[in-house]
Amino acid sequence: MSLHLDFSGKNIIVTGGTRGIGKEIATQFLINGGSVTITGTKFIDVTILKKKWGFENISYQRVDFLQKESVTTFLEWINNQGKIDILVNNAGINKVDLNMDSMTSDFENLIDVNLKGPYLLSREVSAIMKKNKYGRIVNISSIWGSITRSGRSLYSTTKFGLVGLTKTLAVELAPHGILVNAVAPGFTMTELTKRTNTKKEIEDLKKTIPIRRLAEPIEIAKLILFITSDMNTYLTGQNIVIDGGYVNV
Repeated sequence: MSLHLDFSGKNIIVTGGTRGIGKEIATQFLINGGSVTITGTKFIDVTILKKKWGFENISYQRVDFLQKESVTTFLEWINNQGKIDILVNNAGINKVDLNMDSMTSDFENLIDVNLKGPYLLSREVSAIMKKNKYGRIVNISSIWGSITRSGRSLYSTTKFGLVGLTKTLAVELAPHGILVNAVAPGFTMTELTKRTNTKKEIEDLKKTIPIRRLAEPIEIAKLILFITSDMNTYLTGQNIVIDGGYVNV
């Protein structure tokens, strides 16, 4: 028996939804009937976007979380929405560097995109959800928000912080019918992964994962669809690690 998740009538925001895991999340919401607004840092013609994706119920907002004016404009747009049912804070950046070699500007950039962005969006969106007594918020964390390694001080700081934000929001918003969770993907076969790693490096990486392969973006998206659907009525405040067992090794 197949399980069908219906998002008809749901207004959904997916930040960083133009590529990688974010794109797959947005696509799956669209396939299942949702009306999805995705964000990205570049100007995109909505008409071209709809034609390329093959969906009419998709819209686009240009948002650069490193630019204060861009964020302010997006928050104003959010506040003009009468109903937002689901928010997926997916936009993120990374910087791998030893702490002693890192720059303060890199730290500030990662904080602005990975942590401050979700904080601001969750604050404004939850106010709308509270009025409607319904909402689902998902923060895309990372395995590096549960474990860490050398060179991850900046990134892990933001992802550990995002998990803390998730748990606190879950406690605060539960009485208003709003469920808040984090999803922490492990190594995933995105376009970026393929572009930044050789075939040998990917094969070597597979050997470190108990399930012996990288995740596909759709596997991450399916988890997010479940926890944001009406099938989920009780799960909140969790950081769900989906990594093929990597953090347990």
